[in-house]
Amino acid sequence: MANLLEVYDNMMKTAGEAEAEKQAEDRAVAVDQEKIEVLTKYAEAADSLLAEEYGDDYEEADVEKLAEMMIDYDLEQEEAMDKVAEYHQAGQIMARGFIAEVNAVDSK
Repeated sequence: MANLLEVYDNMMKTAGEAEAEKQAEDRAVAVDQEKIEVLTKYAEAADSLLAEEYGDDYEEADVEKLAEMMIDYDLEQEEAMDKVAEYHQAGQIMARGFIAEVNAVDSK
């Protein structure tokens, strides 16, 4: 009887591991699909900008280069926005500290 319970436990562990592996694989596929969608949008935007500027006088390499430059620019902008948010938060903390210090001096 103990052997049957061990076999059952092993089956349940294996089933749980298989399910976890499938979920991880599904998440990886979803992430890959999202990346492809984002890259496609950048490529389409680059293609339309080049078509607007140069007509048909550009190559696929130009589209790839412009899309890469657009991605880099957006990443830099995101980093800059994060820094601004951090500085804003730090400024608020310092302002609260200054106000508390001034109020402490005024109350003395």
